[in-house]
Amino acid sequence: MKPPEVTRPGALPRGVRWAASICLVLSALTGVLSCNEVSVLLEFEKHRTHQLEKAPTPGLLGNKDPAFTQRIVETQLSAMEHVREPRVVVLTGLTLVCTLLFFASRRLLRAPDGIPRDGFRQLIGTAGIFAAVLRTIDGAQWTVVAQRTSGVMVEGFKALPEFQDPIAADLLPLVPYLLIATSVVPTALVAGGFVLLAQYFRSEGVRDAIVTLDGTPEDP
Repeated sequence: MKPPEVTRPGALPRGVRWAASICLVLSALTGVLSCNEVSVLLEFEKHRTHQLEKAPTPGLLGNKDPAFTQRIVETQLSAMEHVREPRVVVLTGLTLVCTLLFFASRRLLRAPDGIPRDGFRQLIGTAGIFAAVLRTIDGAQWTVVAQRTSGVMVEGFKALPEFQDPIAADLLPLVPYLLIATSVVPTALVAGGFVLLAQYFRSEGVRDAIVTLDGTPEDP
């Protein structure tokens, strides 16, 4: 791989700067969301009570039956409880890995004088793979929740006047796929992003460019 173009002596190549910046943002967003969900799962009973005590809001497709909406909420909470403990482990690990990625990408962008950047490059290359794996497991767990919730939703929709029409009724089998897609698509984007970043920073071109840069004094 051809070494990325360097804009000035001692400066990070433009491509590396962009990749490190993307890693910084992606790891920060993923880490914050994971940490927030861990806090919810650790106090799950309080979360459950709060959700069940809230007045039901109108459901999907204009559904105004509060009992139906309540069943959906209860099913989702039950499915979340089923995967609660493994999700705490996965999300805690994801939070820690994203913290490492945030630190490494920030240091890569603004390394103090005399600190080699290649160690941060290696850390991103390794932690990025772990982040992708953990985010994939996270998405698989959410898919389980979506699958369980979709069954209740389909049964409830069958009783709604809007789905008595044969054409509308034919759309019901799509509901599980739509719910699963809300988990699969973000998982593919985020996990795929971590993989691409990890592979980029593990490439010979980036390694050679940063190793060379480590031997070049920074411009004042």
